[in-house]
Amino acid sequence: MSAGGTLTQDSVADSAGVTIVRNQKPLWRDAEAWSVSVQPRVTIGVLEGSAEYQLDNVVAVARQSDGDIVVVDGGTREVRLYDGDGTFIATFGRSGSGPGEFQDPVQVLVTSGDTLLVWDDALARVTRFDPEGNLVDVRSVDRGIIAQAVEPPLFPGTGRLLPDGDLLVRLTEKVMVKGGQQGSARASRARSGALRVSSDYAQIDTLMFFGETELVAVSAPWGPWSIPTPRATTTVIAVQNSESRICIGDQKAPEISCFGPDASRTSIRWNPQEVAVTEADIDKWRDTTAALLAGKLSESAISAVLDQVTVPTVRPSFSSITLDALGNLWAEQGPSSKSRAGSIDYFVFDRRGVFLGPVALPPIQVLDIGDDYVAGIYRDDLEVEYLQVFEILKP
Repeated sequence: MSAGGTLTQDSVADSAGVTIVRNQKPLWRDAEAWSVSVQPRVTIGVLEGSAEYQLDNVVAVARQSDGDIVVVDGGTREVRLYDGDGTFIATFGRSGSGPGEFQDPVQVLVTSGDTLLVWDDALARVTRFDPEGNLVDVRSVDRGIIAQAVEPPLFPGTGRLLPDGDLLVRLTEKVMVKGGQQGSARASRARSGALRVSSDYAQIDTLMFFGETELVAVSAPWGPWSIPTPRATTTVIAVQNSESRICIGDQKAPEISCFGPDASRTSIRWNPQEVAVTEADIDKWRDTTAALLAGKLSESAISAVLDQVTVPTVRPSFSSITLDALGNLWAEQGPSSKSRAGSIDYFVFDRRGVFLGPVALPPIQVLDIGDDYVAGIYRDDLEVEYLQVFEILKP
């Protein structure tokens, strides 16, 4: 494989027609590496003030062709429109089950002519708005038809909309929790998989099977109970908002599989870099898990449950993954040791699967990456949410 010269990456096709890209070192030279602006270009969010600037569990962000920013607020179940400077323009949609209403909006796509498609995972339907937020139509998805194509104990779970109208469906498995004795917690992963379903259900294709989040069965006062470990291994999925391209990464290994709209498949592999589980990771896990038990158990009983879990020493090979507008894959590695304090390293791979190099991002939950920006949620010490947009600097 070459692009203006010989690359250090090897590319081979296996017997199943999968292109395998093995990456040894970054393609970028120092002068070619991308970086991200120190200060955000846009910030939306307030602790106190107008309701349209208060954010409550933002789950999706997209940008229209004129630079306006579309925000899906999962807490209020609204879609909001802000201009390129972060000034509020309009709100459309609300909580409910009727046309133009949402139960669990999780995704927004900006299609041709700045038409907006909002996927509601609870209602399994797509709501179409014009660029100004006026309701155009609603299309429901029949999960029953999809379920008929799935062999139990797997069944259709969450969905993600693709730009061409197809649907990515993640499978889930119902399993019985088998507990152990005190101090003998056992780890396991339920089975899962991903389907690509055409809008008319004529094609339901299995992309791949994989494992769900690793859980540990512990002994609670009421019997067996499953909880994840700190930085538990799971499988993450990314959908390219501008093209029907899907990437799936099982964190058990440094490998991500990407599927093109033409049914091509590329396996991206790289040398693992061990990142230690930090005390902050462990503290966050203990606080989150303890909150689930608060009011049910005493503090000592909660500690007895959590103490059954063996804490891993290293993080999985990557955390979240994101596909940007150009088809580049961004894989979150962990806290950066070389860039400014608090930044997070991402490995960037081009659409061929070639490792370009690392990019340090600010400590945000990344929701959208364009050709020249990255947008995500920053939470302060009071857990107040701010949507921040940073500029990607490309030499």
